[in-house]
This record gives sequence, structure tokens and C-alpha cells, in this order.
Amino acid sequence: MVARRILMITALDVWALAGGGGAASLYQTLAGFGRRGHTIDVVGPTIGANHHFGVPALPPPAIEGVRFHSFCLPSLSDAPVALPPALTKADQKLRFALLFPVLASRLAGHLLGSAAYDLLYGYEVHGVLAQRLVRRRQRLPLVARFQGTVMHPYLDRPLSRLRKYEEVLALGAAADLYVMTDDGTRGDEVLARLNPRARDRTRFWRNGLDLEAIRAPTAQEARAARRALGLKPADFVLLTTARLARWKRTDRAIDALAALRARGVDARLIVVGDGEERAALEAQARRLALTEAVDFRGAVPQGEVRRYLWAADVFLSLSELSNVGNPLLEAMVTRRCILTLDEGDTRDLIQDGANGVLLASDAGPPASAAALAALAADAARRRRLATAARKYAASHFWSWQERIDAEVDAVEALLEPGSRRAHGGG
Repeated sequence: MVARRILMITALDVWALAGGGGAASLYQTLAGFGRRGHTIDVVGPTIGANHHFGVPALPPPAIEGVRFHSFCLPSLSDAPVALPPALTKADQKLRFALLFPVLASRLAGHLLGSAAYDLLYGYEVHGVLAQRLVRRRQRLPLVARFQGTVMHPYLDRPLSRLRKYEEVLALGAAADLYVMTDDGTRGDEVLARLNPRARDRTRFWRNGLDLEAIRAPTAQEARAARRALGLKPADFVLLTTARLARWKRTDRAIDALAALRARGVDARLIVVGDGEERAALEAQARRLALTEAVDFRGAVPQGEVRRYLWAADVFLSLSELSNVGNPLLEAMVTRRCILTLDEGDTRDLIQDGANGVLLASDAGPPASAAALAALAADAARRRRLATAARKYAASHFWSWQERIDAEVDAVEALLEPGSRRAHGGG
């Protein structure tokens, strides 16, 4: 395949958190295309929509074959006075839903006028919104890429769909290839409902994993991980790893810990991740007198997450929408006992009593605490569930290289001479 030049538009930082923290999807996508010899010019803001404002903005990483073209996106938060939380939230939404597509499409148009490109790639909702504006002037093959979706619960709720207008517009946009992450949020169903023409053009793939770094520990490695994190051999350790956003519902894990300790189980919770909900979660822990029992570790680089997984007795995932993100996949690969909720397509991976504990989606802290107390009292059951989770992962998950190679193959096929493509989805 001849090397191609791709113009990508995205409103996201490559890494959401300092030190290579957060989701690896965008980084792996860029690195994968570069690895195959393609060139990507990336148009995006100096501070992305996924940036956690508790850490300083960092320059984008150096990636082979990738060049970044950044622009400043004005914000009310630049004003010298503090904004009320409601206004800050509205500012964030309006900047990326309305202003970003206009400014990004202008910069993309300038690049398209100065060089020849083979493909226009919109990454995530706001990138696809900008792509919609660019395609009015350029007839290039289009790729629309989504990291899952929040839209499934709103499909039959017209007023809610109006409030999510940017997602509806992006998911309904024209493209020649749609890549939707299978993260349990039923994105294939959402695309089919909102965009019937996407049916035969969609690739619905689960994320890959760094299978060289994320692996099951030996007993000695697990003990060493606990020592390195300051944990005692007898500690019953719960772990959650996620961006601290509202829908991730880390508050449920803290409430479950409180209920568990009320049952007499001396457990502790490690929270790996950072985000806009951290202050509220820390306040919740103080309110429940759990300051010493809840350990907020903040943003942890991807390469160091393994140590926390190895040290945990039970991995918790109690999110809304779905629990099939990379953290749960990584917990399965590392042979951890998992307790999660039956949200989205979580049951496709976790079968209650077979390879984890799957509670009803409306299970509250008492139910979670009861299940955790049973696990705390039965180490043999924890090992059996963890071993089954690892066995499932070994036969069903793929590496990041396998995942991105599949996408690059699909894009290269789209660009082959004589291939059936709509040149702008029209």
C-alpha cells in the first residue's frame, strides 16, 4: 500500500492526564498509522475537551509520522475572575460544540489548500462536527471515529436527544467508514438508529490492550506490588481505575466501602485516576469518615497501572451506561476478581458466578457490600473467578497493534483504486 497523507480533526488531547495518563485510544491510533508509513496532520486545540484542568497543559507527544497543528480556543475561564460552576460547564459545552468546529474547519481548510491529502478523518464527536463543515468544500473520503457513545439511553427520548444535539449531529454525519468502539455502550445500535446509511460501513471493534505490559502476576510479583504501594499482606484491597467523571460513578465505590466497613470488614479502596469529580469524591470520603480508608492516587501513567491491579483483591467497576472499558479488560487480563454492574453490554464479558460478580444495574451500596463481604471471606472463590476472567481474556481480547492494524487495513482498502467509496458519504 502506498503511503497516504491523512488530515485528522479532533478536540481531544492525545493524553487526557499528565504523564501519559487516561485513555490510550488516540495515541495508539496515531502511532499505528505512523507505524504503517502514513503521514497524519492533526488539527486540534491547545487544550482539549478531555483535559483535566487540575494539571498544566502539555505539548503533544512526538509520534512518528504525526504533525500537530494547534490553535487556541477562547474560553470564559481565561477571564481574571472565577466563574460559577454552572457557567464553567456551559462555557465548556458551547466552546466545543459550536466554536471548535468553526475554528478547526478553518485551519483544516487552510491545510487542505496548501497540500494534497488522501483522507479526512474526524476523531470523536467534535472532530466529526468540524469534518461536516470541511466536507462542504472538499470531496475526500471520510472516516468518522467514535470512542463509544452516551446516546443509547436517549434514543427514544426526544427532549433528551435535543440536549445532546452535538452527538446526534455527529453520529448522523456522512462518512465512507465509521469506526465505533465496542465499549458496551451499544454504539452499533445507536449508529444504526441515527444514521441508517452507516449500517454497511461500520466497524464495531473493542479496544486493544498492551498485552506485553498488562499480564497476570506471579504470587511473588503480587506481594511485591502490595509492598511497593504500602499495603499490608492482610489488607482487603478494592481498586477502581477511571477518569473521575460523573458517569463513572466512583461515588458508588466509596458508598460500598462505607457499607462494607459497617459490616466489620476492614477494607480499603484505592482510586486511580483524576478528573473533575475528584474534589467532590474526596469530600464524600471525609463526610463518611473514610479519609484513611480511601486512597486517591491521582493520574497514573499507563505503564504503572499494572502495579495497582496486581495489588488488588477485587476490582470494582460501577459506572453508568457500561462497564466494558479498558480498565475492566485490563483487570481480566491481570487475573483480578471483578465486581461490576449489569449496565450496557457488561454481561457479554462478565457472567455472574462464572468469571466475576455481576450485580443488577440498580444495586445499591448494601448489595455491593454484601457481595464484597462474601468475597472477602472466601479467597478460594476470588481466585476461581479471577482465573476464569483471565481465561476469557486470553481467548477474546486483542493487542493494540492487532486492533489498530485492523483499522489501518480498512482505511487502506477504502483508498485502493477502484474501491467503492462515496467521497464524502453522499
